[in-house]
Amino acid sequence: MRNNFKIAYRFIKSNKAQTILIALGIALGVTVQLFLGLLINNLNDNLLNKTIGNTSQITVSSKDKGISNYNEIISNIKDKEDKITNIMGVLDNPAIVKEGDSNKSIIVRGLDLSKENDIYDLTNKISEGKFPENENEVLIGKGLSEDLSLKVDDELMFSSPSIGEKKVKVTGIVDLKVKGMNDSWVITTLTNSQNIFSKDGEVSSIEMRINNEYVFESDEISKSISSYIPSDLDIVNWKEDNESLLDALSGQKTSSITIQVFIIISVTMSIAGVLAISVIQKSKQIGILKAMGIRNRSAASIFILQGLIFGVVGALSGGILGITLFKIFTVMVKTSDGSPLVPGNMYYGFILMSIVISILAAVLASIIAAKKSLKLDPIDIIRNN
Repeated sequence: MRNNFKIAYRFIKSNKAQTILIALGIALGVTVQLFLGLLINNLNDNLLNKTIGNTSQITVSSKDKGISNYNEIISNIKDKEDKITNIMGVLDNPAIVKEGDSNKSIIVRGLDLSKENDIYDLTNKISEGKFPENENEVLIGKGLSEDLSLKVDDELMFSSPSIGEKKVKVTGIVDLKVKGMNDSWVITTLTNSQNIFSKDGEVSSIEMRINNEYVFESDEISKSISSYIPSDLDIVNWKEDNESLLDALSGQKTSSITIQVFIIISVTMSIAGVLAISVIQKSKQIGILKAMGIRNRSAASIFILQGLIFGVVGALSGGILGITLFKIFTVMVKTSDGSPLVPGNMYYGFILMSIVISILAAVLASIIAAKKSLKLDPIDIIRNN
């Protein structure tokens, strides 16, 4: 095997232009494959995050009344569903605030603001101030603060048919990244909300987030939860309200796979063609080696080793170049607000898979070429050369 490797390496060195051409072809193929694959995956993540990243992915609710045994239900779900990362009880109540001469609808949301349960990641979204800690303290959405010209430590007056008017203190302003939420949400602790609206020990819904790895299994997880929660409760998951998003994600995934398959086929056929020419160019040397007693298997392995060397060098070079181009893209290409167009996540499993597949494609191409070497008759080759 060592001698075969030396011969393969000598063949590669003997035609530097051809070597550069093959390695460059593989490198460019891998570069395009990685760049487009990473870009499409990041666009998918971005679309998914903007659509469902700021909302409950599974929600349990009751149409007619509040949920009083919510702590028991939450504890049960935590024990049985290891794919749920965050879960909390929520008490929602609609209210009205004055905006000039007109009324503006808001929603007062009582949430469990402990970090381990917070599905909205509010800790990282507060732009000013702090979490409410005392009675009658609230966070408000960034848009609502602008509409009502409110800042931290100001007072907010809202009204509701069930409680009349209520005055609360603004302790912080939060940017929820979704206009509808920013314009209407008033957030307080669950206990404070229960006290304000006289709904002690009650929530209107239970909201959950799923581990990102299992987010597309939300329908299966919902089905599992529905089997052991009270039958009078409704359960919905994000898939039920986002069919158009699922279609878009499916379309992007299909495009990504199509591009990668096309690149792999192109790389394989190109290398096979060039190595087939190499077999013809090296026919005299192969004939001499065969006349000296080298077996067909050894002759074929020389070209397979060539393909392996080309594949490793080209795939690793293309991998480095593809990742570098993608990182440059994430830094250079911005949205209108100055943030990166894509988050720049690295999918190392995808990167490794692309490199390995490209190397295997190069080896497959070399096997195609190696079969030609098996058909060469050493006597005819030497006589004709």
